[in-house]
Amino acid sequence: MLQRSILPRENWQDRMCQFGFDFYEVSAKHPYWVEDKYFQLTMAQVDQIDAVTENLHQMCINAVKHVFEHDLLDKFGLPNKHHDLLRRSWQEDQTYLYGRFDFAWNGIDQPKMLEYNAQTPTSIFEASVAAWDWLKCNVSANALPRDVDQFNSHDEQLIVQFNFLKTTKQPDNHILHFACYEDSAEDLRTVTYLAACAEEAGWEPVITDIRQVHLTMDYRFADHNKKPISNLFSLYPYEFALFDEYADYIADSGCRFIEPLWKVLLSSKALLPILWELYPHHDNLLECYFADDPKSRQLSRKVIKPIYSREGANISISINDEHIESTTGFYGEEGHIVQQFAPLAKFQSGYSVVGSWMIGQTATGVSFRESDNRITDDVARFIPHIILN
Repeated sequence: MLQRSILPRENWQDRMCQFGFDFYEVSAKHPYWVEDKYFQLTMAQVDQIDAVTENLHQMCINAVKHVFEHDLLDKFGLPNKHHDLLRRSWQEDQTYLYGRFDFAWNGIDQPKMLEYNAQTPTSIFEASVAAWDWLKCNVSANALPRDVDQFNSHDEQLIVQFNFLKTTKQPDNHILHFACYEDSAEDLRTVTYLAACAEEAGWEPVITDIRQVHLTMDYRFADHNKKPISNLFSLYPYEFALFDEYADYIADSGCRFIEPLWKVLLSSKALLPILWELYPHHDNLLECYFADDPKSRQLSRKVIKPIYSREGANISISINDEHIESTTGFYGEEGHIVQQFAPLAKFQSGYSVVGSWMIGQTATGVSFRESDNRITDDVARFIPHIILN
Protein backbone atom coordinates (compact mmCIF):
# COMPACT_ATOMS: atom_id res chain seq x y z
CA MET A 1 0.00 0.00 0.00
CA LEU A 2 1.56 3.23 -1.17
CA GLN A 3 0.96 6.87 -0.27
CA ARG A 4 1.55 9.23 -3.20
CA SER A 5 1.70 12.99 -3.61
CA ILE A 6 -0.34 14.94 -6.17
CA LEU A 7 -0.89 18.60 -6.98
CA PRO A 8 -4.12 20.03 -5.50
CA ARG A 9 -6.87 20.81 -7.99
CA GLU A 10 -7.32 24.47 -8.79
CA ASN A 11 -10.07 26.02 -6.64
CA TRP A 12 -10.83 22.63 -5.14
CA GLN A 13 -12.42 24.23 -2.05
CA ASP A 14 -15.03 25.95 -4.23
CA ARG A 15 -15.79 22.67 -5.96
CA MET A 16 -16.26 20.94 -2.60
CA CYS A 17 -18.70 23.61 -1.50
CA GLN A 18 -20.70 23.24 -4.71
CA PHE A 19 -21.89 19.82 -3.62
CA GLY A 20 -22.23 20.63 0.06
CA PHE A 21 -18.86 19.59 1.42
CA ASP A 22 -18.10 22.79 3.34
CA PHE A 23 -16.38 21.09 6.29
CA TYR A 24 -13.21 20.22 4.37
CA GLU A 25 -11.24 21.60 7.29
CA VAL A 26 -11.81 21.21 11.02
CA SER A 27 -9.97 24.46 11.64
CA ALA A 28 -7.15 26.48 10.12
CA LYS A 29 -4.74 24.19 11.98
CA HIS A 30 -6.55 20.96 11.16
CA PRO A 31 -7.44 20.22 7.54
CA TYR A 32 -9.97 17.41 7.15
CA TRP A 33 -9.89 16.66 3.42
CA VAL A 34 -6.38 15.97 2.10
CA GLU A 35 -6.11 17.20 -1.48
CA ASP A 36 -2.40 16.66 -2.11
CA LYS A 37 -2.03 12.96 -1.21
CA TYR A 38 -3.70 9.68 -2.02
CA PHE A 39 -3.33 5.99 -1.28
CA GLN A 40 -2.62 3.54 -4.08
CA LEU A 41 -3.96 -0.01 -3.88
CA THR A 42 -3.71 -2.98 -6.23
CA MET A 43 -6.73 -4.99 -7.33
CA ALA A 44 -5.41 -7.94 -5.32
CA GLN A 45 -5.44 -5.79 -2.17
CA VAL A 46 -8.97 -4.66 -2.92
CA ASP A 47 -10.11 -8.26 -3.38
CA GLN A 48 -8.51 -9.12 -0.05
CA ILE A 49 -10.13 -6.34 1.97
CA ASP A 50 -13.46 -7.00 0.24
CA ALA A 51 -13.45 -10.69 1.24
CA VAL A 52 -12.20 -10.00 4.77
CA THR A 53 -14.87 -7.34 5.35
CA GLU A 54 -17.79 -9.50 4.26
CA ASN A 55 -16.50 -12.47 6.25
CA LEU A 56 -16.04 -10.41 9.42
CA HIS A 57 -19.49 -8.90 9.03
CA GLN A 58 -21.05 -12.36 9.06
CA MET A 59 -18.92 -13.32 12.06
CA CYS A 60 -20.18 -10.21 13.87
CA ILE A 61 -23.79 -11.09 13.07
CA ASN A 62 -23.13 -14.58 14.44
CA ALA A 63 -21.68 -13.00 17.59
CA VAL A 64 -24.83 -10.89 18.09
CA LYS A 65 -26.92 -14.05 17.70
CA HIS A 66 -24.68 -15.68 20.33
CA VAL A 67 -25.31 -12.75 22.70
CA PHE A 68 -29.06 -13.26 22.54
CA GLU A 69 -28.92 -17.05 22.68
CA HIS A 70 -26.65 -17.02 25.76
CA ASP A 71 -28.21 -14.01 27.52
CA LEU A 72 -25.08 -11.84 27.48
CA LEU A 73 -26.74 -8.42 27.29
CA ASP A 74 -25.38 -7.54 30.74
CA LYS A 75 -21.94 -7.28 29.12
CA PHE A 76 -22.98 -4.25 27.06
CA GLY A 77 -23.65 -1.63 29.74
CA LEU A 78 -27.19 -0.89 28.55
CA PRO A 79 -30.28 -0.37 30.75
CA ASN A 80 -31.70 -3.67 32.00
CA LYS A 81 -35.22 -2.41 31.48
CA HIS A 82 -34.63 -2.27 27.72
CA HIS A 83 -33.13 -5.73 27.29
CA ASP A 84 -36.50 -7.10 26.17
CA LEU A 85 -36.75 -4.25 23.67
CA LEU A 86 -33.44 -5.33 22.17
CA ARG A 87 -34.48 -8.99 22.11
CA ARG A 88 -37.71 -8.11 20.34
CA SER A 89 -35.80 -5.99 17.85
CA TRP A 90 -33.60 -8.97 16.97
CA GLN A 91 -36.55 -11.32 16.67
CA GLU A 92 -38.63 -9.02 14.49
CA ASP A 93 -36.18 -7.29 12.14
CA GLN A 94 -32.76 -8.39 10.91
CA THR A 95 -32.56 -5.97 7.98
CA TYR A 96 -30.31 -2.93 8.15
CA LEU A 97 -28.49 -0.28 6.14
CA TYR A 98 -24.74 0.09 6.62
CA GLY A 99 -21.61 0.12 8.75
CA ARG A 100 -17.85 0.70 8.65
CA PHE A 101 -15.07 -1.53 9.92
CA ASP A 102 -11.83 0.09 11.06
CA PHE A 103 -8.69 -1.90 10.32
CA ALA A 104 -5.00 -1.72 11.09
CA TRP A 105 -3.52 -2.74 7.74
CA ASN A 106 -0.37 -2.05 5.81
CA GLY A 107 -1.50 -3.72 2.58
CA ILE A 108 0.90 -6.63 3.10
CA ASP A 109 -0.10 -8.47 6.27
CA GLN A 110 -3.60 -9.56 7.22
CA PRO A 111 -5.98 -6.68 8.06
CA LYS A 112 -6.69 -6.58 11.80
CA MET A 113 -10.16 -5.52 12.95
CA LEU A 114 -10.02 -2.68 15.45
CA GLU A 115 -13.78 -2.13 15.75
CA TYR A 116 -17.04 -1.96 13.82
CA ASN A 117 -19.13 1.22 13.76
CA ALA A 118 -22.29 -0.45 12.57
CA GLN A 119 -24.89 2.15 13.54
CA THR A 120 -23.71 5.74 13.09
CA PRO A 121 -20.69 5.85 10.78
CA THR A 122 -20.07 9.22 9.16
CA SER A 123 -17.70 10.00 6.22
CA ILE A 124 -19.77 7.92 3.79
CA PHE A 125 -20.35 11.07 1.70
CA GLU A 126 -16.63 11.76 1.57
CA ALA A 127 -15.87 8.13 0.69
CA SER A 128 -18.51 8.10 -2.04
CA VAL A 129 -19.18 11.47 -3.70
CA ALA A 130 -16.15 13.58 -2.75
CA ALA A 131 -13.58 10.85 -3.41
CA TRP A 132 -15.10 9.92 -6.79
CA ASP A 133 -15.20 13.56 -7.88
CA TRP A 134 -11.54 13.95 -6.89
CA LEU A 135 -10.68 10.91 -9.02
CA LYS A 136 -12.64 12.09 -12.07
CA CYS A 137 -11.17 15.60 -11.94
CA ASN A 138 -7.60 14.33 -11.71
CA VAL A 139 -8.08 11.85 -14.52
CA SER A 140 -9.57 14.59 -16.73
CA ALA A 141 -6.58 16.82 -15.91
CA ASN A 142 -4.16 13.96 -16.76
CA ALA A 143 -2.88 14.07 -13.20
CA LEU A 144 -3.81 10.39 -12.87
CA PRO A 145 -3.73 7.62 -15.49
CA ARG A 146 -6.98 6.92 -17.34
CA ASP A 147 -7.02 3.28 -16.25
CA VAL A 148 -7.26 4.06 -12.52
CA ASP A 149 -10.30 3.08 -10.50
CA GLN A 150 -11.59 3.28 -6.93
CA PHE A 151 -13.09 0.74 -4.57
CA ASN A 152 -16.25 2.79 -4.32
CA SER A 153 -19.71 1.42 -5.07
CA HIS A 154 -21.37 3.14 -2.09
CA ASP A 155 -23.78 5.24 -4.11
CA GLU A 156 -25.23 2.40 -6.17
CA GLN A 157 -25.44 -0.03 -3.28
CA LEU A 158 -27.10 2.45 -0.93
CA ILE A 159 -29.89 2.92 -3.46
CA VAL A 160 -30.22 -0.85 -3.84
CA GLN A 161 -30.32 -1.32 -0.07
CA PHE A 162 -32.86 1.44 0.54
CA ASN A 163 -35.06 -0.17 -2.11
CA PHE A 164 -34.64 -3.54 -0.39
CA LEU A 165 -35.57 -2.04 2.99
CA LYS A 166 -38.62 -0.37 1.48
CA THR A 167 -39.86 -3.86 0.60
CA THR A 168 -38.72 -5.95 3.55
CA LYS A 169 -39.67 -3.58 6.38
CA GLN A 170 -43.23 -3.35 4.98
CA PRO A 171 -43.81 0.26 6.05
CA ASP A 172 -47.31 1.74 6.22
CA ASN A 173 -46.00 4.64 4.11
CA HIS A 174 -42.78 5.68 2.40
CA ILE A 175 -42.10 8.83 4.42
CA LEU A 176 -38.65 8.31 5.93
CA HIS A 177 -37.29 10.68 8.57
CA PHE A 178 -33.56 11.24 8.94
CA ALA A 179 -32.57 12.61 12.36
CA CYS A 180 -29.25 14.09 13.46
CA TYR A 181 -27.77 17.10 15.20
CA GLU A 182 -28.26 19.63 12.42
CA ASP A 183 -25.61 21.98 13.80
CA SER A 184 -22.98 19.31 13.08
CA ALA A 185 -21.97 19.90 9.45
CA GLU A 186 -20.63 16.36 9.09
CA ASP A 187 -23.74 14.72 10.53
CA LEU A 188 -26.05 16.88 8.43
CA ARG A 189 -24.06 16.18 5.26
CA THR A 190 -24.21 12.44 6.05
CA VAL A 191 -27.98 12.31 6.45
CA THR A 192 -28.55 14.64 3.49
CA TYR A 193 -26.57 12.26 1.31
CA LEU A 194 -28.34 9.18 2.68
CA ALA A 195 -31.69 10.92 2.19
CA ALA A 196 -30.85 11.59 -1.47
CA CYS A 197 -30.05 7.90 -1.97
CA ALA A 198 -33.28 6.92 -0.22
CA GLU A 199 -35.24 9.26 -2.49
CA GLU A 200 -33.69 7.55 -5.52
CA ALA A 201 -35.10 4.30 -4.12
CA GLY A 202 -38.63 5.67 -3.80
CA TRP A 203 -38.71 6.88 -0.20
CA GLU A 204 -39.97 10.37 0.68
CA PRO A 205 -37.20 11.72 2.93
CA VAL A 206 -37.65 14.32 5.68
CA ILE A 207 -34.65 15.63 7.63
CA THR A 208 -35.20 16.72 11.21
CA ASP A 209 -33.05 17.71 14.17
CA ILE A 210 -33.00 14.93 16.75
CA ARG A 211 -33.63 17.52 19.48
CA GLN A 212 -36.94 18.46 17.86
CA VAL A 213 -38.31 14.92 17.86
CA HIS A 214 -41.05 14.78 20.48
CA LEU A 215 -43.98 12.71 21.71
CA THR A 216 -47.55 13.28 20.61
CA MET A 217 -50.53 13.01 22.94
CA ASP A 218 -50.90 9.35 21.94
CA TYR A 219 -47.19 8.66 22.62
CA ARG A 220 -46.02 8.51 19.02
CA PHE A 221 -42.92 10.28 17.76
CA ALA A 222 -43.31 13.47 15.71
CA ASP A 223 -40.94 15.82 13.90
CA HIS A 224 -40.33 19.59 13.97
CA ASN A 225 -43.52 20.14 11.95
CA LYS A 226 -45.57 17.92 14.28
CA LYS A 227 -45.77 15.32 11.53
CA PRO A 228 -45.76 11.69 12.72
CA ILE A 229 -42.57 9.67 12.35
CA SER A 230 -43.40 6.22 11.01
CA ASN A 231 -39.96 5.30 9.64
CA LEU A 232 -36.71 6.61 11.09
CA PHE A 233 -33.01 6.63 10.37
CA SER A 234 -31.25 8.18 13.35
CA LEU A 235 -27.62 9.26 13.52
CA TYR A 236 -28.08 9.63 17.28
CA PRO A 237 -26.22 6.72 18.95
CA TYR A 238 -28.54 4.08 20.37
CA GLU A 239 -26.32 3.66 23.44
CA PHE A 240 -27.32 7.24 24.28
CA ALA A 241 -30.94 6.93 23.14
CA LEU A 242 -31.61 3.89 25.34
CA PHE A 243 -30.80 5.98 28.42
CA ASP A 244 -33.15 8.78 27.34
CA GLU A 245 -36.67 9.11 28.72
CA TYR A 246 -38.07 8.68 25.22
CA ALA A 247 -36.69 5.12 25.08
CA ASP A 248 -39.57 4.06 27.33
CA TYR A 249 -41.96 4.82 24.46
CA ILE A 250 -40.12 3.13 21.58
CA ALA A 251 -41.87 -0.24 21.88
CA ASP A 252 -45.38 1.19 21.38
CA SER A 253 -44.46 4.12 19.12
CA GLY A 254 -45.29 2.34 15.87
CA CYS A 255 -41.97 3.58 14.48
CA ARG A 256 -39.89 1.36 12.19
CA PHE A 257 -36.14 1.86 12.48
CA ILE A 258 -33.98 1.63 9.38
CA GLU A 259 -31.17 0.51 11.67
CA PRO A 260 -32.88 -1.86 14.15
CA LEU A 261 -32.10 -1.28 17.81
CA TRP A 262 -30.01 -4.45 18.15
CA LYS A 263 -27.35 -2.79 15.99
CA VAL A 264 -26.18 -1.08 19.18
CA LEU A 265 -24.63 -4.48 19.99
CA LEU A 266 -23.03 -4.86 16.56
CA SER A 267 -21.48 -1.42 17.00
CA SER A 268 -20.29 -1.97 20.58
CA LYS A 269 -16.70 -2.80 21.50
CA ALA A 270 -18.19 -5.27 23.98
CA LEU A 271 -18.69 -7.52 20.96
CA LEU A 272 -14.90 -7.76 20.43
CA PRO A 273 -14.15 -10.12 23.37
CA ILE A 274 -17.12 -12.25 22.34
CA LEU A 275 -15.78 -12.45 18.78
CA TRP A 276 -12.40 -13.57 20.12
CA GLU A 277 -14.08 -16.24 22.25
CA LEU A 278 -16.05 -17.54 19.26
CA TYR A 279 -13.21 -17.29 16.73
CA PRO A 280 -9.94 -17.53 18.70
CA HIS A 281 -6.75 -16.81 16.76
CA HIS A 282 -8.66 -15.78 13.64
CA ASP A 283 -6.31 -14.08 11.17
CA ASN A 284 -8.30 -10.84 11.14
CA LEU A 285 -9.11 -10.55 14.86
CA LEU A 286 -7.05 -9.16 17.72
CA GLU A 287 -6.93 -10.95 21.05
CA CYS A 288 -9.45 -9.19 23.28
CA TYR A 289 -11.03 -9.54 26.73
CA PHE A 290 -13.31 -7.63 29.05
CA ALA A 291 -11.24 -5.57 31.46
CA ASP A 292 -12.40 -7.61 34.47
CA ASP A 293 -11.29 -10.88 32.83
CA PRO A 294 -7.97 -12.05 34.38
CA LYS A 295 -6.82 -13.10 30.90
CA SER A 296 -6.66 -9.41 29.94
CA ARG A 297 -3.55 -9.10 32.12
CA GLN A 298 -1.62 -11.50 29.91
CA LEU A 299 -1.49 -8.97 27.08
CA SER A 300 1.85 -7.18 27.13
CA ARG A 301 1.00 -4.93 24.16
CA LYS A 302 -2.51 -3.66 24.75
CA VAL A 303 -5.11 -0.99 24.13
CA ILE A 304 -7.76 -0.23 26.75
CA LYS A 305 -11.01 1.08 25.28
CA PRO A 306 -14.37 2.08 26.79
CA ILE A 307 -17.17 -0.03 25.38
CA TYR A 308 -18.80 2.97 23.65
CA SER A 309 -15.86 5.29 23.08
CA ARG A 310 -16.15 7.44 19.96
CA GLU A 311 -13.57 9.32 17.89
CA GLY A 312 -10.68 7.88 19.89
CA ALA A 313 -11.80 9.22 23.29
CA ASN A 314 -10.55 7.74 26.59
CA ILE A 315 -8.25 5.20 24.91
CA SER A 316 -4.84 4.23 26.24
CA ILE A 317 -1.96 2.23 24.74
CA SER A 318 0.68 0.47 26.82
CA ILE A 319 3.54 -1.86 25.91
CA ASN A 320 5.18 -3.97 28.61
CA ASP A 321 3.40 -1.86 31.25
CA GLU A 322 4.90 1.33 29.81
CA HIS A 323 2.40 4.04 28.94
CA ILE A 324 2.71 4.93 25.24
CA GLU A 325 -0.25 7.17 24.47
CA SER A 326 -3.72 8.06 25.77
CA THR A 327 -6.65 10.38 25.16
CA THR A 328 -9.25 12.04 27.36
CA GLY A 329 -13.04 12.22 27.14
CA PHE A 330 -16.23 11.37 29.01
CA TYR A 331 -16.55 7.64 28.28
CA GLY A 332 -15.73 4.73 30.56
CA GLU A 333 -18.55 4.34 33.10
CA GLU A 334 -20.06 1.70 30.82
CA GLY A 335 -16.99 -0.57 31.19
CA HIS A 336 -13.85 -1.32 29.19
CA ILE A 337 -12.32 -3.93 26.94
CA VAL A 338 -8.62 -4.74 26.60
CA GLN A 339 -7.44 -5.46 23.06
CA GLN A 340 -4.10 -6.53 21.66
CA PHE A 341 -2.25 -3.52 20.26
CA ALA A 342 -1.95 -3.49 16.48
CA PRO A 343 0.10 -0.58 15.10
CA LEU A 344 -1.44 1.48 12.31
CA ALA A 345 0.44 1.83 9.04
CA LYS A 346 2.91 4.70 9.47
CA PHE A 347 3.65 7.06 6.61
CA GLN A 348 5.65 10.29 6.50
CA SER A 349 2.63 12.41 7.38
CA GLY A 350 1.00 10.24 10.02
CA TYR A 351 -0.70 7.00 11.11
CA SER A 352 -3.48 5.68 8.87
CA VAL A 353 -6.53 3.62 9.76
CA VAL A 354 -8.36 1.83 6.95
CA GLY A 355 -12.16 2.05 6.92
CA SER A 356 -14.02 -0.66 5.04
CA TRP A 357 -17.70 -0.16 4.35
CA MET A 358 -20.59 -2.61 4.45
CA ILE A 359 -23.94 -1.74 2.88
CA GLY A 360 -26.42 -4.48 3.59
CA GLN A 361 -24.36 -7.64 3.22
CA THR A 362 -22.02 -6.22 0.58
CA ALA A 363 -18.59 -4.66 1.02
CA THR A 364 -18.65 -1.47 -1.04
CA GLY A 365 -15.37 0.37 -0.61
CA VAL A 366 -12.58 1.69 1.55
CA SER A 367 -11.59 5.02 3.07
CA PHE A 368 -8.47 6.23 4.83
CA ARG A 369 -8.17 8.47 7.90
CA GLU A 370 -4.80 9.75 9.04
CA SER A 371 -3.79 11.09 12.45
CA ASP A 372 -0.61 12.58 13.86
CA ASN A 373 -0.79 10.10 16.73
CA ARG A 374 -1.31 6.36 17.13
CA ILE A 375 -4.91 6.86 18.29
CA THR A 376 -7.23 8.05 15.51
CA ASP A 377 -9.04 11.09 16.88
CA ASP A 378 -11.74 13.59 15.91
CA VAL A 379 -9.35 15.70 13.81
CA ALA A 380 -8.11 12.80 11.68
CA ARG A 381 -7.65 13.67 8.02
CA PHE A 382 -9.51 12.00 5.13
CA ILE A 383 -7.30 10.84 2.25
CA PRO A 384 -8.72 9.56 -1.09
CA HIS A 385 -7.45 6.44 -2.83
CA ILE A 386 -7.02 4.85 -6.24
CA ILE A 387 -6.66 1.34 -7.61
CA LEU A 388 -3.74 0.94 -9.98
CA ASN A 389 -1.91 -2.29 -10.78
